[in-house]
Amino acid sequence: MRQGVKCLLGHGSALPAFLARARLAGLAFLALLAALATTGTARAQLLLGQLGPNAPRPPAPLDDAIPKGAEVVTPARPKTGPEPPACSLRYAACVHRAAGVAPGTVLDWVRALDTAFDRLEGALRLPPPLPDWDRGGTPGLDVYLAPGAPDLDVSIDATDVGVATDRASAFCVASATGVAVERRATLCLAEAVLLRLDGSETPFVRRALATSLWLATGSPTSDDVRAFDDVQAHPERGVLARDRSDASEGSALLFEYLDAAKGRGEPCGASLATYSLSAKTESPAGRRFLNEPDVADVLRATFGPTPTDTARFFSDFAVARAFTGSRDAEGLLPTLAFLGDLGRVRFEWSIPFASLPRRLAPARAIEPLGSTYLWLSLGPEAHGKSLAFQADWEEPVAFRWALVLLDGDGKPLRRYDVPFLERGTHVERIVSDLGGGAGLLVVGTNLGGLGPSYPFDPDFEPFEPHAYAVTLSAL
Repeated sequence: MRQGVKCLLGHGSALPAFLARARLAGLAFLALLAALATTGTARAQLLLGQLGPNAPRPPAPLDDAIPKGAEVVTPARPKTGPEPPACSLRYAACVHRAAGVAPGTVLDWVRALDTAFDRLEGALRLPPPLPDWDRGGTPGLDVYLAPGAPDLDVSIDATDVGVATDRASAFCVASATGVAVERRATLCLAEAVLLRLDGSETPFVRRALATSLWLATGSPTSDDVRAFDDVQAHPERGVLARDRSDASEGSALLFEYLDAAKGRGEPCGASLATYSLSAKTESPAGRRFLNEPDVADVLRATFGPTPTDTARFFSDFAVARAFTGSRDAEGLLPTLAFLGDLGRVRFEWSIPFASLPRRLAPARAIEPLGSTYLWLSLGPEAHGKSLAFQADWEEPVAFRWALVLLDGDGKPLRRYDVPFLERGTHVERIVSDLGGGAGLLVVGTNLGGLGPSYPFDPDFEPFEPHAYAVTLSAL
């Protein structure tokens, strides 16, 4: 038996030699690992047979089915009777009326369109809308009035099949029974002009900027008050989106802040520049526009070269929202002073310092670029005390938090910025100086997106809101 084993292993003296060679090979391999652990990255990769350092891994590609712009909707123009339209004698604009619309209403619209052209084209030096190649009987802007029509719809004319474009002509359909004709005529013209500047931008943004242009050239109406009041009553909703909604006009708040904080004194100068810079590429023929870059991209590139800077910009805007209307003790947004108490943002929670510690959560989750507001009243019990702030939120978005100390007149005394994390869902901050303050305002903003690689894009609807929990403790 022993002899058979020797035959299988070979000569009896060969086994120790084999083990010795294996031991030497193992020691050599361990020495190589030690060398790799102590040498530089490039040299280690060279030893392993590579030519240089590995290229950084790119982010995972997004699904091509995700929309990158609004749907191209080109409805047919309303039918009109044999009566010719009433046209302006000064500008390329005509008003068509359906049966049941009083002739006086048509004349009111013609006069309102003349005023809108005077202000937008004359005062602000904006270009006229694109001609529509006589689709309405003339190449000018057409407005169709009908008793059962919506308050105001601005629609895009169909383009030639297979033609790439990023500009479009437009027409407006409006109710003949609505009030504030001057306002609606300005919104109609403004959106038609914006479609010339960048036809791929979202309908939501077009209506928001058109509202800002109206506020810069006209007198606010009850419709404006209602629009801003609705947005301030729901700060958890985003201020940039794709499809036009009830929040579009009130979201002009973002453009009002942009001009007040970053502009050079020209009405809507910063907002129009931001909008125009988003017109970079033509949209290929298809069901949707290619809205790349969009307004959010331009804001990030202009005011946020890093994710931290971007977070600061939108956090500053969120803080400014808290000082709108009658709360604007320092004149941060003077163009919105007409809102009065209706410009006040809704606080999610309002609690006294004596009730701490508290853990607070919102009734509704926060959409991308939406914000939340908490108010902590500081009574005598806060004298000499410090405050511990903690915030936790849901992945994968980033939140930016700011704490603002206010005096008894509602004026900001000090601002405490909480450290911003591009990744992570928990932050903390100790506020040790509460002296002289009557209350502490906590402002949180959901920056949206999927981490630093894929920041928030307003074309990716529907949005996923995210909740949070804030813990406040006395120290």
